[in-house]
Amino acid sequence: MWKKNMSKLEAAVIIERFLDNESLYPQEWNDFVECKQQDPAVDAIRKRCDQLDPLVNRPGDPDRASTAELSAIVAKLRSDPS
Repeated sequence: MWKKNMSKLEAAVIIERFLDNESLYPQEWNDFVECKQQDPAVDAIRKRCDQLDPLVNRPGDPDRASTAELSAIVAKLRSDPS
């Protein structure tokens, strides 16, 4: 079962792995974007990632602006992991 009480840092790590094509298993990204989180701040990030999913999780090149936004989300999560 997917972790539903993820920290901001854990969310950042999952997003980074997705961006680097280093997910732990093929459906890790999908599990992340589809599983509601208990922390409202982490869940808001998850929801935004879910909105960006069709633009970044598709055949061919992902949308550059969307991948840049995901990178910015990671930077923000890492700068304020509390």
